[in-house]
Amino acid sequence: MNIRNKIVSIGLLPIIITLIGLHFFPNTEMLGVGLVLSLIMLTYNIIKMKDLNFFLLLGTFGIGTCFFLRLFWGYKYVPLNTITPTVEFSLMIFAFIYYTAPELYKDLLDRLGIRVCFSYKFETKIIIILSSIHLILLYIIKTLNHDWSPEGRFFMINVVPVSIYIICLVINTLGIHIAAKIEKSEQNIIRIAPICNGKILLSRKNIPSQIWDIPIERNLEGDMDDCKKYAIKITRRFTGKNLQPRLILQYSEECSCGICNNILLFILPLKDEKDINTDGKFFCFDEIENKLESLNPSIKKELEHLKNAASLWKEFYL
Repeated sequence: MNIRNKIVSIGLLPIIITLIGLHFFPNTEMLGVGLVLSLIMLTYNIIKMKDLNFFLLLGTFGIGTCFFLRLFWGYKYVPLNTITPTVEFSLMIFAFIYYTAPELYKDLLDRLGIRVCFSYKFETKIIIILSSIHLILLYIIKTLNHDWSPEGRFFMINVVPVSIYIICLVINTLGIHIAAKIEKSEQNIIRIAPICNGKILLSRKNIPSQIWDIPIERNLEGDMDDCKKYAIKITRRFTGKNLQPRLILQYSEECSCGICNNILLFILPLKDEKDINTDGKFFCFDEIENKLESLNPSIKKELEHLKNAASLWKEFYL
């Protein structure tokens, strides 16, 4: 496994370090250290690795929320001796948002022009389930006014939350190790190219390098039927209409993290250029062929297929 694989699991370290440090150092200062560490690693991950590690994002939001609550409101929202359960609860809430509304995470990836190589859903489910059970048990014990021993209290409040994230780190590390040994591990990447009157809509991705690419791209785990249904759902979101994207090409592509992606290329025929709500510009294919150096490598592979499909739809659409 190369460094890109390893940093997936490393994303859990700021959370684990913060949860441990809260038992030995002043709470506000330790939360600040955890937030800074998460931000530094998250920034490096985005800029240098061209990836967005969900664990680092989770730590940034979860720890950051508790840090600002304690910094500006003192003990009003985070009572004394409740910092570890509060951090655990905050992390669980953001994990729950990711698990139930993954489109928010995918939109952020799309805006950053980042293509992820890993799914975090399994580990996220573990965090949600184990943290929920732990927090419910703490609430029940508090409600019953249980007189527990100092050792039992230390274990329930301090050891269990850290153990949950250590379990996730171990599972994630083992999962990556197993995936690295599999000859072909696939995930689907759905690319939807809007076309209108023989033109194709492109948008700028990776803004500093001014790269043009297809504006709609999402990753999805599932079979072909799942991908087609999801493509229709994405289309409805960008157009507000029940338009039908057409699959025109399927091919495999190995990304830099060693995972073999299954690329599904769709076209979305439009009657009018204003029928889609997204940033970008419609280009004739002659214009595109004159600026190949500013295109994403993926679209260079797809260009001939897109050109033929756009030409056919211009001639025969309706």
